[in-house]
Amino acid sequence: MYKSIFKGITLIALVLMSVVLTYKIWNFKPNLANVDNAITKSSTALSPKNLDNIHSAFLPYQVISYKEHDIQGTTDKEHLMEYIDNLSGKKLISINKKPFDINYISKGMREQFIILDYANDMPLSMYLTDILDSTFKNDVNETFNRLIIDSHSKENLILYAVTNQQTMIAIEMNASSEAFNSFIKSSEKSMEDYARIITNAQTTNEKTSIYVPEQPAESKRYSYLADIINVDDINKAVLGDKNSIIERKDKNGTKTYNSNTGIVKVNNNELYKFNNLSEVNHAKPRPFIHLINSFNFISEHGGFTDDYRYFDIKQSDSAISYQMFFKGYPVFDEKQLSEINVVWGDKDVYEYKRGLYSTSVAVPSTKDIEKLPSAEEVRFKLASSREYQFDKVSNMMVGFKMVYSDEDTIQSTLSFQPEWFVKYNNEWKLYQDGRLV
Repeated sequence: MYKSIFKGITLIALVLMSVVLTYKIWNFKPNLANVDNAITKSSTALSPKNLDNIHSAFLPYQVISYKEHDIQGTTDKEHLMEYIDNLSGKKLISINKKPFDINYISKGMREQFIILDYANDMPLSMYLTDILDSTFKNDVNETFNRLIIDSHSKENLILYAVTNQQTMIAIEMNASSEAFNSFIKSSEKSMEDYARIITNAQTTNEKTSIYVPEQPAESKRYSYLADIINVDDINKAVLGDKNSIIERKDKNGTKTYNSNTGIVKVNNNELYKFNNLSEVNHAKPRPFIHLINSFNFISEHGGFTDDYRYFDIKQSDSAISYQMFFKGYPVFDEKQLSEINVVWGDKDVYEYKRGLYSTSVAVPSTKDIEKLPSAEEVRFKLASSREYQFDKVSNMMVGFKMVYSDEDTIQSTLSFQPEWFVKYNNEWKLYQDGRLV
C-alpha cells in the first residue's frame, strides 16, 4: 500500500517538474545587455598570391601582334609572362639611341612587329638589369613605356624602347629571331582582335598608336568573399615590436598606432597608412630610382596580397603606385582601395598606403552585364563630345570596377564589374555612356 502511494507521489512530482521546465523553455528570453552585437568580419594574415615575383610586379599590361594591318592582342597574364621569359637572361650585343623616324626603323619591322605595353614609364637600365636579368655595360638614362620587338630584320632580336615621340633606344639581344617567331605563332592562337586608336598627332604612327580590344569579350560581374588583411601583421613589419606600439581609437572609428619608428592610421578597417618618423620628405627625390626599393619594401612583409603591378607615379606626391589586377585587367576603386602606394624619402620609405581588402573564395554567380561598347563607339563618343579635348586622351583600356559590399552579413564581398577606363589629362577615369566620371 505504501509503495503504491510513494509511486503516485513521485509520478505527480515528475509531471509537475516537466510542466514547469516546458514553460520556462518556451518563455526563455536571453539577456543581451552585455553581448557585443557587432558582426564579426573574417581577417587574414598577409599572404602573397603572386609569390613576390619581380617579373609579375613589373609585367606589361598587354601584348600586341601587328601584322600587315591585322592586329591581335591579349592581356592574359600567363602569356605575358611567357613573352618576358623569352626575353630574359639574354646578353645584350649593342645599345644605340636613334631618332624616332621611319628611316631608322628596320624594313623587316615596318609591317610586322610585337608591342609590349606598360602602364607607366620606367627606367630602361633598371628594367634590363633587374627585370630581364640582361648583362650590358652601358648606362642608359632613359625611361620608356613601350617595347617594340623586331624579329624579322636580323638573326638576333632587336628591341626598340620608345622613350618619347622623338627618340628610341635600339637594343640588339643575343636571342634567336627564328625561335621567337615560332613562339609568336603559337601564342597568337589565344589572342583576340584589337583596334588602333589615334587621339592626337603623337599617336598617328602605328608604332605609337593606342591599342585596345576591338570588342571586349568580358561580360560577367564576379564576386569574391572579402578578406580583411590583419593590421597587426603589417604593423609588425613597419612598426616593430608589438609591445612598443600604443593604440588609440577616436569617435569616428579611426585607429592610430604609434611607435618609436612611425605612426599608422587605419580608417574604417579599409585604408592603411604608415608614415616613417625617421624620414623627411622635403626633397621628394625622383621616384624612378626607387622602384626596386619600393618593390623590396612591399615584398619583405608579404604585401602583394593579390596580383599587384607597377602602374603609375602619382603627380601629387610622387608616390609609386601598384595596382591590383584581376583576370588580366587593372582594378579601379573610388577610394583607391585597389592600390598600394609607396613614397620614398631620402634613405628609406617615407609613406606607405594601401587598401586592406583581399579576395578570398569566389561566390557562385551567373549574372551577366550589358555588353561593353566597342572601342570605336568609345572613341567616337569622346572625340565628338564638346565636353572633352580628345587630344588629351593618352590611353584607354578595359578594367574592373571594384565594389565592396557589406550588407550586415557574416562575410562581406568584393564585386568586380568590367568597364572602359580612359586616361584623360594624365588621370584615369571611368567611361560611362559617353562621359568620363
